[in-house]
Amino acid sequence: GMADAARIVYLDLRGCGRSDLPSEGAFSLEGWADDLVGFCSALGIRRPIVLGNSAGGMVAATYAIRHPEHPGGLVLSSTQARLDPQRCLEVFQRLGGREARDAAAGMLVGPGGRDADQRYAEVCLPLYNRTPRPGGRTGIFRKEAFVAFHRPGGIWFTMDFLADLPAIRCPTLVLAGSDDPVTPIADSEDIAAALDPAIVRFERFDGAGHGVWLDDEERAFAVLRDFIAAC
Repeated sequence: GMADAARIVYLDLRGCGRSDLPSEGAFSLEGWADDLVGFCSALGIRRPIVLGNSAGGMVAATYAIRHPEHPGGLVLSSTQARLDPQRCLEVFQRLGGREARDAAAGMLVGPGGRDADQRYAEVCLPLYNRTPRPGGRTGIFRKEAFVAFHRPGGIWFTMDFLADLPAIRCPTLVLAGSDDPVTPIADSEDIAAALDPAIVRFERFDGAGHGVWLDDEERAFAVLRDFIAAC
């Protein structure tokens, strides 16, 4: 674990996990990003090192763009600034053949829906990592947030903040696995290239998938410790 290297605080974003739904009924990366500032203020946390994995990385990046003086450091893990479905389909095909590509296309290209979600879960989710994940759901599923983010026309499909990344000013660590099919490593390479070279550190994990510590815990935690110590 990392508890000896830093004080670790987890946040259920608005409308996710145990948090209440947005009172205005709308989900957005910007709203979640601003909530991070309010959350830190409520707890008296100054200059946090914010780690976001996958969709959390999209929130963390948006937060650092909108509030560049707030974070002391940023870790963007297995994430992207915009979705390129064709990149995803290419990696899914490399890892799981035509069946995986077709199942991924059902959700990423459309039309989506319950059958597409089920097929994606059965065929594509097992390809996220080479290390089998523990069975059973460990989080609290919130349908409203899932629909707002994952459905065609939702946040994931419409976001594009690549051109805004130069606004980030804090030290930033980018973690990416070469075998990540859903946020392909090319997306992380784009993020790293858009950031100020003076602040960015890019770490490629060959053979790792989505959430690199799931496949290479020892190296991932070593890199995180080193980054935390340098911030």
